[in-house]
This record gives sequence, C-alpha cells and structure tokens, in this order.
Amino acid sequence: MTHVTSEPHDAYNNLNRPMNPTDPCFETWLSQETGIDASSLGINALERAVQDRVRLTLSVDPVKAVAEDAVDAYWRLLIDSPEERLALIEALVVPETWFFRDREAFVALARLVNEKLARDPARVARVLSVPCSSGEEPYSVAMALFDAGIGAQRFTVDAFDISARAIALAQKAVYGRNSFRGGEFEFRDRHFDPLDGGWVLNERIQQAVRFTQANLFDPSHNAGTRYDFIFCRNVLIYFHRDAQDRAIHLLDARLADGGTIFVGPAETGLMMRHTLSSARIPLAFAFQRTPAEEPCAPAFTLPGNTAAAPQAAPGAFAATRAAAAPSFATRPQPVAPAPRPATFAHATTQPPAHATRQAHGHGSAGAHAKPGASAVPDESLAEAGRLADAGEFDKAEQVAQAFVNVHGTDAEAFYLLGLIADARGRTADASDYYRKTLYLEPAHYEALTHLAALLDMTGDSAGAQQLMRRAQRAASKAHQMTPTTSATKATDDPLNLPRGKHGSRRY
Repeated sequence: MTHVTSEPHDAYNNLNRPMNPTDPCFETWLSQETGIDASSLGINALERAVQDRVRLTLSVDPVKAVAEDAVDAYWRLLIDSPEERLALIEALVVPETWFFRDREAFVALARLVNEKLARDPARVARVLSVPCSSGEEPYSVAMALFDAGIGAQRFTVDAFDISARAIALAQKAVYGRNSFRGGEFEFRDRHFDPLDGGWVLNERIQQAVRFTQANLFDPSHNAGTRYDFIFCRNVLIYFHRDAQDRAIHLLDARLADGGTIFVGPAETGLMMRHTLSSARIPLAFAFQRTPAEEPCAPAFTLPGNTAAAPQAAPGAFAATRAAAAPSFATRPQPVAPAPRPATFAHATTQPPAHATRQAHGHGSAGAHAKPGASAVPDESLAEAGRLADAGEFDKAEQVAQAFVNVHGTDAEAFYLLGLIADARGRTADASDYYRKTLYLEPAHYEALTHLAALLDMTGDSAGAQQLMRRAQRAASKAHQMTPTTSATKATDDPLNLPRGKHGSRRY
C-alpha cells in the first residue's frame, strides 16, 4: 500500500529543461508520493516503468526511443492526473505474495486469538491486513482462524490496499499455482475448488474478509477502529527512513491495547526503532507495544538462557540500501555469485570445512544449541538433497518442507529450500529461506553469500557487499574457533542478530 496524493506537485510545474526517463525528478516524485526508495525496486525499474507508461499513454511507437518532448508531455500528465500517478505506481510495485507465507505468523495468530477470546468471551477479535495485495494474506488469516475452531462471529478481517487492481483480484478470489507454495497444500483441499486450471476460494472464507481500497498514510480512513492484530509485512523495507517511521507510527495508532503487529523478517529492526518490542515468538516476527516502564526487548532470547540476545536488528542489512542509487563511477563492484555446493545433498549432510558450527553440536556446544538447529542431519533431509540433485525439485521441496513440519525450524532445511528455490529461479522464495537460515544461524556462510548474490542481482550492491563482509568475518571467526572454545565462541553473533530464527519480503 502506498501514499498517492490527490493534488499536483506545484514545485514540479515550472521545469524549464528537457526531460528523459532517467530524470531524477521521477525518483524524487516517487519518494515524496509513496515513500518508496527507487533504488529498492531494482536496477532501472523506474526508468522502464516510465518508458512503458509514456508509450502506452501517448501512443509512442514501441520500437522507437522515447523522445524528450514525449517525456515532458508525460510528466505534465503525471502531475495533473491522480489516475496516472496510481497507474505508474502499480506498474512499479508488483505484488509478490502467496498463501500462508511465513506460516509461523498464522500459527501464532490463531493461538493468540484463541487466548484473547478465552479471556474475554464477549470480545470480537479484529485483524487488519495492510497492504493486502491480491488477497492471499487476509484470506490466510481467515482460513487459519476457521481451522483453529474460531467461528465467523468471533473475528473480523479488514484488508486495505491502494491498488484497485489488487482489490479486484482479491474479491474475485481465483488463484493460480504461484499463490500456492511450500509443498503443504492441505488447506487448499479444505477451502478451494478447482476452476479452469486454478482454484477458487469458497464463499465462507471470502465472506470473512472485507476489502477496501485505502491508503496506508491516510490517518482519517477507519480511524476509529483499533485492531488487535495487524499484518503489515514486507512493504516497509521499500520505504525511505522517514516514510518507514511515519508508517509504523500510524500502525501503532491503530493497534488496540495489548495488540500485536506482524512484520516481515527483514523489518524487525525497523520496529525496534520505535516503542515496540518482540513478542518472542520464533519466526512469527510479531511485535507488541513496549510498556512505558520497560526498555525495548530484544527480538529473541534463547529458551533457558538468562542472557538477553543482542538488540540489533535481524533485518539491519536490508535497511542499509542507499536513499538513492549511486552514480556508475562510484558504484561498488558487484560481488561474484556465491559458489554453490557441488550437490544439494552435500549441503544437507556436511558442515563446511571452514566452520565448526554450534548448530551441529561440535565440542560441548550441544548443550547450548539454538532452537531448530539439527545436531545430526535427518535422513529425510538428506533424501531431499538427493532428490534435488536428480532435478526432482517438487519432490525435494515437499520432503524438506515435511522435515520442517515434523522437526520444527531448522537452519539446514531452510538453506536447502533456499537452494531449491534459487535453482528454479524463484528469487523471492530463495531470499526468504536464506533469511530464515540466517535468523537461526547468523554465521551461516553459504546462506550469507547466496543472499548476497541475490541482492546484487536485484541491484542492491551495497547490501550485497555488506553481507559479503559479514560472511568473511564469520568465516574468519570460525577458523579461529577450536573444539574446546566453540561452545562459548558460537554465542558471539558476527551479524549482531538476535538468536532464534528467521522467516520476509516483499509483498
């Protein structure tokens, strides 16, 4: 969801110079209009979107270069037309979402709603999904609550998005294969019916969600409603700092006392800049308002460990993107793509030679192993690796996901799922799984380098370089560790991330 103003930008009306699709005015406009940092969208994304809209709105020959006078004409159209501003934004912000993305958040939601309703039987739990995109997230909320035995009269789900196109798709409630990921589709059998190569959601779930075209930055919309649970995931990372702070302030204002906000895995650090602290639910990325007398809590603390985890943001690397793309002359050289393991199976059965990870129980570290880290690789996980080696990615993904379902969160399982998604070109999925790996095991060298390669491919060279530096520090620290000191050394956090586990992204 973005902020689209209804009035022209007077400061832009008197430009007396030729324009082209790379003119910095477009980047400035996008920042002021939506809070989005153009560099977070990928290399040349804004330029390509402007060119496409010029050709479409002004009937420019698609095989010819866009002339300066055409760009000038388009600029005048853009600042005078709220409809065109929305159209350009929709061309830029392509939703990336699927049902039960980061499933742990929905598991936590169902438990928290049940607890809240048990304490107050007369209460109706209110849930907000913003931005709701094409509906997968708010419908997942409704399915999770129904599946937990919570009746339709006990909760409401509101879903807002600035995009009329996204709202129309959500209300149609017909979804293709891309909306179902992760290999766990029992919910589809319960709540969907096949339709023309896709699936249509049943009426019961559709009726549980109220969709509205609305603006995240409009405090007047539905201002009187306060929500017990707010989902605002994988959108804040695209905003510049001021827009992030404003959005979090507005979300907090809509949060009921004792309420919970769910964010994306790369956004936890943003929340801790404010008076919000972690709900300490692994992989749910849930935050609650910090009582005035208490300091902000770290995002995760080891069970049974009285020492608090570091308070730095697990998503800190995502917040390092420059406010504007650097010039070509000063742009850092891209990192080389990370070396892939010789086989997928190798990635699940052998720790790297350079690392003596606590997660694998070296020395006496097993007594302090992080939750979800495997002491001994499970045979089913090794089988998933062998299936992936054979190119049977669907089966490999299902086996790896089943391992997680049975054994709980596991760094190597998420790393393997990331490799599979990466090999299939599903970069958003791969990024999510690598981030989950790093949340569980911050010094996971391969996940660091693979995620760095993905960031570099999407134009975030600064973020990629930072991850590579952290990977180098992690490798150096691992080399210095001995079996007798690994139990204590492994508690040091080369990424300065909270303990626990990870789960992002983008919407």
